[in-house]
Amino acid sequence: MKFIKKIFGKKEVAPSKLTLKSNELAAWLEKEGESTFAELGAHIGHKYTEISNALEDLSEAKDRLVDASFGEKVYKRLAKAGASNRDNLVKNLDVIIEKTAIPEDTDPSEAYQFHLDAKSVLNTCLENAVRSQQYVKALFPEEYKDIWGGLKHLDVLLDELVAPINEVKDELEAYDKLPGDIELIRQMQQQIPAGQKNINELTGKYETLKAELGSGEARLEEIEAGDEFTRARELEEQARTLKGQISEVDSNLVGLFAPLSKALSRMEKQDGSGRHIMSAESRNVLKILKDEPVSALDIDLTGFLVEMKTRVEDGSLGLKQQKMNKTLEQIDRLVGTDVLSRLKSQREGYSSKLTGVRVELEGLTVYREKTQVEDRISECRNVMDSTGQKLDAEKREVARLKKEVEELKSGLDSDLSEIFGKDIEVGY
Repeated sequence: MKFIKKIFGKKEVAPSKLTLKSNELAAWLEKEGESTFAELGAHIGHKYTEISNALEDLSEAKDRLVDASFGEKVYKRLAKAGASNRDNLVKNLDVIIEKTAIPEDTDPSEAYQFHLDAKSVLNTCLENAVRSQQYVKALFPEEYKDIWGGLKHLDVLLDELVAPINEVKDELEAYDKLPGDIELIRQMQQQIPAGQKNINELTGKYETLKAELGSGEARLEEIEAGDEFTRARELEEQARTLKGQISEVDSNLVGLFAPLSKALSRMEKQDGSGRHIMSAESRNVLKILKDEPVSALDIDLTGFLVEMKTRVEDGSLGLKQQKMNKTLEQIDRLVGTDVLSRLKSQREGYSSKLTGVRVELEGLTVYREKTQVEDRISECRNVMDSTGQKLDAEKREVARLKKEVEELKSGLDSDLSEIFGKDIEVGY
């Protein structure tokens, strides 16, 4: 049953189909709504007038109750209780009259809410004055009859007000929702082009980065296949070999001084205790041999080793015979052979070659360019990842908006047709 017929039992002859442009919809909706709800508005206005009159009648009945006198046969104690309960009923009647505020316009939604609020106030106040009503009814029967009749009449009018509204409550709610749906469709339709613009921009950025990444990877392959890069790899391998050879010399040097460690410790301890104080020069040599044996290649050790040999032989270092023999044997080897000079020559040769290799490596630009290209490739990949994520999110959002807009459009067409009893289609 169509909306108009639901309320007033009328049938509306409508065209088979009505097509509206979206920019015409708001004005058409306002005009058609006023026409469609005119009789309902008239009903609401009429009931508001009746309710206003009923409130005035109730106020007058209340005043008559206030002015009413007790009968001569009423006991003072009962009269006192009656007066108190009359005051309570009057107070609740005042609340009903004051809080039943009739709306200024005849909007059905406001009328429906007014009905709920007024009924709530009416029921609450009557519940608050149940006991008082019994006293008033017994002591002031005529005045109570007028008040009770007025309250019942007000209750009936409130129900009559809302009766036709309840019949079309769903349609009214749908009608009230129409402006919001129309505005939501408009806003979402505006968001879609903006979202599509973002998609186009992000797609362009992504493709540019993709091309730049491909160019960078191609350049990296070109660099790694070039003669300069091959030479750099060879020089790096040479540098690793030379570092290994230098490390081996250093290890051999440490091994040469290892048999002297016990004697060196005893000499250091005796110097510290003051038992046998060494010269500053000897103390410096001892420190080098213990902490930086490689630096020993740059100084003359002969004097220190002769001093050590003398102290080992005279037993002042307190070494056991076997340790003494090994220490003396190693001192003789260090003093009597060219083992240290050979190690020094080897180390200097390797170090010189390593310096040359490093100088040549530093002169090559291929590594710097390779590092720059690799950094740019890494940056491109990172930006591509974040751009791709933003692009996917934007596509999902636009797809969601389009889907929701279509659902809202379909729902709007359906609601319009149901509310106004016409086959309505909105062109967007």
